[in-house]
Amino acid sequence: MSRARTFVLPAVALVALVFLVGMVLSGSQPVLRQNVSFEAKGVLGLLPEQVRRVEIIRGGERLSAVRTGDKSWAMVDGADIGSDAGKRLSMAVQMMHTSAPVNEIPAAELAGADVAGFELDPPHLAARLYADGPAPVLAAQFGAYNPEGYLQYVRVDGEPRIYLLSRFVGEEWTKALDGSLHR
Repeated sequence: MSRARTFVLPAVALVALVFLVGMVLSGSQPVLRQNVSFEAKGVLGLLPEQVRRVEIIRGGERLSAVRTGDKSWAMVDGADIGSDAGKRLSMAVQMMHTSAPVNEIPAAELAGADVAGFELDPPHLAARLYADGPAPVLAAQFGAYNPEGYLQYVRVDGEPRIYLLSRFVGEEWTKALDGSLHR
């Protein structure tokens, strides 16, 4: 047994060394096939950095902000909204790009159904995102939470379906609005 171990351990070490030298010489790294590359599947098709202006509306409250930097925003009139509200606003825009809907209710299921329970008319909160043009690239209305309280009903203008997004997406928009208006 001792004699086999004497030959096996150096042989394993030699194979590992040859493998490492081969990797260095070829310049390639091993591919981990179990790792899946990230793909944004949110309702916002643009990259978050391309959003130049946002409007948030909740009841009689309204915030219109323009991007002034990577995570900084200002009111349209130039007033500062604060760094915390700016970071939250950037995060809210990013979540619209990266957070995939958990589920969706197709238009066929909505036809003739009582949708009042979704509380989308009027919505709890509405967000409009603009790139460089005058028309919004995305307009979303956030309604009620689902019965379990983890998801929120969201309607996107131009879409015949209603999405169920994580409640954290809508909460980020709410926190951005609260942080900018109530500072």
